[in-house]
Amino acid sequence: MITSQDKKVSVIVPNYNYGRYFRKRMRSILRQTYPIYEIIVLDDASTDGSTEMAKSMVLNLKMQNPDLNIRFVGNKENSGKAIRQWGKGIALATGDYIWIAEADDSCSRDFLKEVMKRFDDSEVVVSYTESMIINKNGIVVAPNFKWSRDKEKTGHFKKSYIKDGIHEIEEIMAIRCSIPNISAVVFRKDALEKKDLEKAIEFTQVGDWYLYTKILEKGKISYNRKAMNRFRIHRKSKTAESKKDSKHYEEIEWMHNYFNENFKLSNKTKQAMKQEEMRVRAKHGIIEHNK
Repeated sequence: MITSQDKKVSVIVPNYNYGRYFRKRMRSILRQTYPIYEIIVLDDASTDGSTEMAKSMVLNLKMQNPDLNIRFVGNKENSGKAIRQWGKGIALATGDYIWIAEADDSCSRDFLKEVMKRFDDSEVVVSYTESMIINKNGIVVAPNFKWSRDKEKTGHFKKSYIKDGIHEIEEIMAIRCSIPNISAVVFRKDALEKKDLEKAIEFTQVGDWYLYTKILEKGKISYNRKAMNRFRIHRKSKTAESKKDSKHYEEIEWMHNYFNENFKLSNKTKQAMKQEEMRVRAKHGIIEHNK
């Protein structure tokens, strides 16, 4: 019998201008109580000096521990999208399970240990934990994401669970992306088809949502309500964000159409989807176009 300890986890660490957090992030990965199969550090042409920092750290780690399966892969030009780096890392990974550990986030020492336990159920394709939210200085500003994922107050995330992926889509994922941070997620590599990853990369705003959906179509999802991941938020330019508002709404509409066409959604879920679209339009001052 294959137990969680026998499963090969590839850790992908995408970095872009996160030199301030990189060393601490790497420590949080190296101190995991679950054995890591390989670590792939990616740099997307950083301009803050973290490219050389990351490259040097990987080299030193390898010299200190020749058995450590770790490598650095850098880009000469910025890819333009974080999800492109995810795809690059997934293609390079040789493990059976993927953990995309963003360079500015962090986690508890037992994060992997707890997440990987759920894969002892062979039908589980994605396992993740709750995340607390921290600011640029590492101060916790919110204990979880409950307020943003369950606006309908259904209590969906009140306790840990393992559920059929299709049911998860029809209950909550069809409304909005209910997995808030990729760093909190481990998924089976064989549950993600190349064509689905390529499609996800086409999106500007909802690539992660599409990615999770396609993985969930393949099996079960596990959720651990304990906040073992720490997601760091950064203040963004209002001008830069306003340019994305319209595109974001269009992509939400596309996702909702996809769910309506491919799943058996309840009237309750459909109504929640419409309310979500209305909320996003109101938030960004978008006038509904004629259909």
